[in-house]
Amino acid sequence: MAPPLLLLALVGPAGAAELQWRAALGAQLDADSHGIADAGVRGGDWSAQLLTDTLDLRWAPERDRGRAWLALRGELGATGLFISPWTDGAPDPGRALLSHAVGVQAGGLRYLPHGLYAGAQAELRWQAFGAMADTTIPVPDARPVGLADAIVGWWSPDASAWVRGGVDGWLLHDEATVTPHAHFEGKAAAPWAVGPAVELRAGVAQGQDEVTATRLGGLTPYVVPVAGAAWAEWRVEDHAAFRLGLRGRTHLGDQGLLAVMPFADAAVAEGIVSSQPAGPWAVGFGLHGRWEQGRSHAEVAVGHAPWIERAEGVGRTSLYLLLGVDWGAGTRLWRPQEPTAGL
Repeated sequence: MAPPLLLLALVGPAGAAELQWRAALGAQLDADSHGIADAGVRGGDWSAQLLTDTLDLRWAPERDRGRAWLALRGELGATGLFISPWTDGAPDPGRALLSHAVGVQAGGLRYLPHGLYAGAQAELRWQAFGAMADTTIPVPDARPVGLADAIVGWWSPDASAWVRGGVDGWLLHDEATVTPHAHFEGKAAAPWAVGPAVELRAGVAQGQDEVTATRLGGLTPYVVPVAGAAWAEWRVEDHAAFRLGLRGRTHLGDQGLLAVMPFADAAVAEGIVSSQPAGPWAVGFGLHGRWEQGRSHAEVAVGHAPWIERAEGVGRTSLYLLLGVDWGAGTRLWRPQEPTAGL
């Protein structure tokens, strides 16, 4: 984990401080709905945010040559969405667990010519579990969990891609486990009033457990998305997910910018059960809309996955809603997102 002076040397000279704030309120509604409630304030390189159930205190200098971050995070109750597992196409309260975590994250990205960037990240957290009202499985023991990654990426106004590779590790009953992983994400959208948009997410891993596995399913930006599936319905190792859409954008004069996109999702991973196509595939169809005016924005998305496994009485449709106010004036437009694993 890089010390603060090394991180500051990575990004270069300091800039002027400015007090800013942001907020968001939203939810995904399905057979096991969850909400989003964020609020944050920052000044200069420092920020404090409440991200639903997570407190994030962060030092994140950004300069002309790069950016870095050092964060203390604590999450109460819903780390990894252990509170809402799914089994055989239905919510499974017997497997539900409370999950809490406290830890530290650090990393840095160096901006390179032609939109390229490279860097590294690390994370160490203590994760503990507890039973819920309907829990029937044994409660796992608490453990330290770590992550270390190298990152390479590329950014442009209409397309971006990154790959991160490294290891997860945890210590349980005096036995250390280290598992490798690699993840990729790429996005592109034509800069026209109406044009195609594509997204690809993929990962490979070996020896992970439910603590470190990738969460797949849903319409939120916190998972590998599959329209119509529940939020984090599947916990997977090797996976690939593809989205193809047709995005239309129009300026509404003083009323901002509106973008609407019908799209189709296809994902493959062990553990998915579907009738069409038969095997470990999930196919979903959705419609996404986003309105922006100044710092304010609103999103709505609806998705349906007609062939994924479902128990009787459990639907295959999900709805995502979000209202937000972005960081205040002065936020950089060129800001590649570090592919953090999160707590």
